[in-house]
This record gives sequence, structure tokens and C-alpha cells, in this order.
Amino acid sequence: MLSEIYALALILSAVFITYIASRRFDLPVIVLEVLTGIMLGKSVLNIVSYDIWLDFLADFGLMYLMFLAGLEMGVKEFRKGSVLLALGSLMTPFLLGSLLGLFLGVPPLLLGTLLSTTSIGVVLPVLRGLTHDKDFKRLTLESAFLVDTFSMFLLTLSLEASRGTTLILLAFSLVFALTLFILPVTLRRLNISEKMQQWSGEKEHFDYEVRLCFALIVFLAVVFEILGFHMVLGSFLAGLIVSELTVKGGALERRLSDFGYGFFIPLFFIAVGLTVNLRALIRPEWLSMLLLLLAMGVGGKLLGVAAIGKILGLSTNAGLAMGILHSARLSLILAGAKIGLELGLLAEEVYSTIVIFAIMTVLLCPTIARRFLRKTDREKSVAR
Repeated sequence: MLSEIYALALILSAVFITYIASRRFDLPVIVLEVLTGIMLGKSVLNIVSYDIWLDFLADFGLMYLMFLAGLEMGVKEFRKGSVLLALGSLMTPFLLGSLLGLFLGVPPLLLGTLLSTTSIGVVLPVLRGLTHDKDFKRLTLESAFLVDTFSMFLLTLSLEASRGTTLILLAFSLVFALTLFILPVTLRRLNISEKMQQWSGEKEHFDYEVRLCFALIVFLAVVFEILGFHMVLGSFLAGLIVSELTVKGGALERRLSDFGYGFFIPLFFIAVGLTVNLRALIRPEWLSMLLLLLAMGVGGKLLGVAAIGKILGLSTNAGLAMGILHSARLSLILAGAKIGLELGLLAEEVYSTIVIFAIMTVLLCPTIARRFLRKTDREKSVAR
């Protein structure tokens, strides 16, 4: 095994190479980072071990990832159709995943939550490259945003329920936590982002903002840990608050994103790969579990989204395309699976299977969705 400084040098070199490779081959950089972790870890080369120093950096990377998720989402107003699609995308795989968890002996609420997630980071690039109608794009993006947000709460609740937290304590903590989420809504109504932009125009004020963001991430993470929730919910709230204090796409947001995607977040995804044990998946029972995850995870999304889409007047191909796009899972499912592993809720084999499942959905679902959307575009052209 390499010493800490050599291991960090190797990991950061790999982070740089994976970024170049992702641009060259048009693949999600997160997938390549996880695969790099698998290569460097116990599954293949076994030259980098998952030690305490890397665990700390990976945990902060996870916090920062959830912070940026809140920063990018912000507080939005959504149409009724988007809310209905989000509920279909969320609840159907959640119920199927919970039943699968009971069958497999895995915490049902946790597995249901993991299968209910989606990845706005995968959905957005696919939609950007298509000439589909704007209404479809807006419905897909808004519903994916909502699923990501709802999944965040579901993940925290399922983790606490799986750990045996009492219902009364969980309800009290939830009420207090939801009260804190009123803060970004209040800031939005006050409309102070322009005032903050003027204040941060001077360099010294801009530097204060960066420091304040880091302090806010850690402070709210600690608050939510004290409340009995996982730290990711606190860092997500920090992102929502900062999103209402700054102008979208401004200098502060760009710098914060550079900090995260340049260092902290890649370390988290490489750590995810390091903890995967591919050798444990050779046995038939784990391959069967992977197939069941694909059937329930993708099938649940297709059923829930396509059914609601039909009610809203979407064509069959458009509904299927949206369901397949919602089936692509990445950041949140990997974060939830890693937390479940660390808390002893998921066995190593189950965790490894979930990671492989997530990678497969990211690689396959966007390609399949593109084909359905092209069919829909051709149908519209013929109709005209």
C-alpha cells in the first residue's frame, strides 16, 4: 500500500486524467472517478487503501456535493404537472424497492429510497443536446429537481428509521428541521440577492463570502447531526440559503463550484470506488440481485412517470423517454449507499451491487432515452 502523500498524489493525478477522458469520450466524469476508485482499490490493483485521512476528505466531499446540489437547485416555483410527475417517479420505485428490500433482507426503507432517486446532473446534458419541445424539457427538469429534493428528505428519514430512532424523536426532529428550511424561502421573498452582489463586488467582501459559505456548511451539518439527521441535509440547506443570497451563475457560485469539482467531490467518488468489492459479486446470488435492482429500479420509474405522463397528455414515446431519464441515478444513490455501508445497514456485497447498478443506469439510460426522444421528434415532424 502507498503512504498517504503518495496515495493522494496518485488520486489527484487520476482525477485530472479522468476529467480529460470524460471530455474526450463524452462520459460522465463521476462514472470514470468511481471506476478509477475500483481500479485502484481492493477489487483490482489494491494499491490505495481506504484510510482515515481519505475517509475524512471523502466525507467533506459528500457534504460539499450536497451543498452544491442545494446551491444549484435553489427555491423554485413548480407547475402542477411537474409535481405529479415527480411523485410518480418517486413513489412507484420507492414502494417496489421497499418490497424488494423485504425480500432480500435489506433495510426496506433505505433500499426504496435509493431506488427512488434520480440524477439531474445526467438529465440536464441529455436535454441540452436535443431539439425537443420546451414544455417537455421544463417538465422533465422540474420533476427531476423535485425528485432530487424529496429524495434528500427520504434518505435522511430512512437512515434514521433503519438505525432504530424512535418515532416521537424522529417526528420532533423533522418538525424542527423543516422549520429551518423556511429560512431560504424567507430570503427569496426578501429579494436581497442584488444587494449581496453589490456588497460582494469588493474583493475583501468576496473573500468573506467564501469563508462564510464553508463555515455555514459545517455549522448546519453539525446542527442536523445533533437533531439526529445525517449531515448531508444540513449542507443541502446551506446550499439553498446561499442560493438565495447570491445571483445565479455569479462569481461566487463559480468559485464554489471550482472548489468542489476540482478537489473535494472527486475524492468522494473515488472513495466510493475504493470501497467496492467486485470479487464478491461473482456469486450468482449477487448477480441475481443486480438484475432485480435493474427490473425494480428502471421498471418502477418507467411505470410511475409514463402513467402520469399519459394523464398529462404526453405521447407514449415522450413518457417512456422521461421515465428512462429519471432512471439514471448517480450522486445521491452513491452517497446514500456509502452512508448505509458506514452505518452497518448495508453489507459490502449489497453496497457493491448498488454502485454497479448506478453506473449501469448512467451509461445505458441516456442513450436509450435519446432514441425515444428522436422518435417523438420525428412523429411531431410528420404531424406538421
